[in-house]
Amino acid sequence: MTTKTKKTSPFVRSDEDRAVHEDPLSQMRERGGDWYAYQNHDMGHPELGHLAFMKCGPGCTFEEPPGKHPDTPGKIMWRYVLVGRVDLDEGKVVDL
Repeated sequence: MTTKTKKTSPFVRSDEDRAVHEDPLSQMRERGGDWYAYQNHDMGHPELGHLAFMKCGPGCTFEEPPGKHPDTPGKIMWRYVLVGRVDLDEGKVVDL
C-alpha cells in the first residue's frame, strides 16, 4: 500500500471502540483493497460518531482518500471526515 500521510481529524470515539463491526468488515475483506474510515463529526447530529467506509486506490473513483466523504446518491455525507484506514487483518480503524 502506498498511501501518502494525511492529516486526519481526531477520532470521536475512544481508542477501545475502533473495532469495525463484523458485517462491513467481512464485506471489505471479501472485496479487498485499501479501505478508509470516515466518521460523523457533526456535534448536533443524532448519528455523531457513526462510521462510513470507502475503498480508494487504483481502479477506484478516488486514488487517495479525500478529507471528507463524498456524497452518495442516497445520502449527503459532508458530516463524515477521514479518521483513519481500516486494518483488514486486525479488524479496526488505525491512524494513517
